[in-house]
Amino acid sequence: MIKSNLTIKILAVFAFLLFLFVPSKIVQSICIGFDLTVLFSYFYALILLKNLDAERSINNLKVASKEQIEIKFSVLNRCRLPALVCFVQDTISMYVFGDENNQLISLRPYERTFVKYKVMAKERGLFTAGPVVIKSSDPIGFFEITKEVPVFNTIMVRPARINLITKAIPGRPQGALSIQNKIYEDITLRRSIRPYETGDEFKRINWFISAKYNSLFTNEYENSFDVPFFVFLNLAEDDYTLDLRHSKGETAIEIAAAIVEASKRFRQPCGFAAFGSEFPFLLPRQNQSESILDVLSLIKMVPGKLDYNPIEKLKTKLSKNTQIFVIGPDEVDHYINLCYADEKEITTKKLNMEKVL
Repeated sequence: MIKSNLTIKILAVFAFLLFLFVPSKIVQSICIGFDLTVLFSYFYALILLKNLDAERSINNLKVASKEQIEIKFSVLNRCRLPALVCFVQDTISMYVFGDENNQLISLRPYERTFVKYKVMAKERGLFTAGPVVIKSSDPIGFFEITKEVPVFNTIMVRPARINLITKAIPGRPQGALSIQNKIYEDITLRRSIRPYETGDEFKRINWFISAKYNSLFTNEYENSFDVPFFVFLNLAEDDYTLDLRHSKGETAIEIAAAIVEASKRFRQPCGFAAFGSEFPFLLPRQNQSESILDVLSLIKMVPGKLDYNPIEKLKTKLSKNTQIFVIGPDEVDHYINLCYADEKEITTKKLNMEKVL
């Protein structure tokens, strides 16, 4: 969009009329010079309008609530004419440090400039950065151009990170978690070879190495186990007291997110179910923690009351040795009390939410 001052338009028309009806060559020269300058400025602004652009290299961002994230995009000039002054604004509904999403820059011919600023997510949810608005003008300032470039960032704000320790309880052998217990020895992961000792089983002998060195050697294996995680989240409004209902619901979601993050660190399958918006149900799967965290970014409390025992209901759907974490108002109150008591290590075991099928 190109805008000009009404005064400039009136003066341009007046100068043209003087050129037509005033016989003085000096007046005509001044008038035609002024009109040509206005015309030059208009085409200058028109070329800039078509060639100023913005781009983003990353379209999707993820950040935890109460944490900072950097937004970055580039502004470029695709023509031979310089944009002496550009005002660049990135539209965003999150808290911006120092109002740095509004910046003044200048662009030489074919130059690209990167603009970056930091924002903080105050609450979880799905947010958007964009479009980018670029404002500039011709060198004289007769015409102002405004261009809205439809480039966007989708920002997924996940639940805030909290102080909660989750430990995996030994379950199935031959998994991803190391343990000092030979019951969980994984014969697919050989750790080392040692000299044969009396009492070693013959099936442990490494016959290839023994033949090579003309002495018996025994294989040592890694001891590891695997335990699927399953998180059940109760967000039924009637189960929470009316005071601080929203705050306690958010704390429940943060506890659930902390457990899912733990399953990701342990490289364990994770599943999820909730009495909440959309009532999601996901059986434990590998590499599913990111999807569950996305669900937790958007889930909301719903009216109603949880009228069934989730453990009993899940027994028929989950495999043996699945570690279930039930999170509801009692667990939230217990967690808040431990926080007020300045407990150094808050664990899921202390919150009495660990159950193993």
